[in-house]
Amino acid sequence: MILLRVFPTGQLNQAWNDVLRNVEGLSNELSTPLYLSQQEEKNFLTIIYDVQDADRFVDILVNGIPSMLKPEKTRTITLLKPVFFPAPKERPANLERYQVALRTSTNELENVFRHLLYLNYPKDVFPTYVAYSFGEDDILISMLSIGRHRIEEFIAQNVRSEPGVAHVEVTRINMSKRLAPPGMWKDYRESRFLFKPTNHYEEYDFTELAALSGAFVHEVSVD
Repeated sequence: MILLRVFPTGQLNQAWNDVLRNVEGLSNELSTPLYLSQQEEKNFLTIIYDVQDADRFVDILVNGIPSMLKPEKTRTITLLKPVFFPAPKERPANLERYQVALRTSTNELENVFRHLLYLNYPKDVFPTYVAYSFGEDDILISMLSIGRHRIEEFIAQNVRSEPGVAHVEVTRINMSKRLAPPGMWKDYRESRFLFKPTNHYEEYDFTELAALSGAFVHEVSVD
């Protein structure tokens, strides 16, 4: 997985719509956009890709993105060994999506990663995926929670105090939308599940939680 952060020259809502109009041109047979997201109070959009050949992805990065989106700049973050999670069936109805970014000491990185995989997550705060990150951070977690107060409480009690954890940033995802074909996205997640759905857990498309046809200007526009 590669996260491509797009910093637009204009308003974020226009860039959001430009991505949706040009999905085919921002893809090739070895680089598939999985979903699009936007974080609260951040001046960029993120296109999440499944990349099977990094050299072919360069074609999109240096040709497709500049010509179709005309951004001010881009940043790429590589996610390795992504692990996905089924969702509790008895979860709350109203959930918000968050990204949790961790920086850790090198000697504790694997231990922290395994700790996150096998935590006893409650029904009102749980992960959708965890991955190693090559970029600004060491581990990225996509999580669902009933609200910021609850996820911050959970992170403080179960993550921040873990040996080796140096820094944690929690950011709310304003919106996300699936870009990949439904069957492909379903197969992609299921092939990386930590455990298969059971009587208490089910397969769940977290990208449709806040799916919109476009971004709200008052939420994501750039001054």
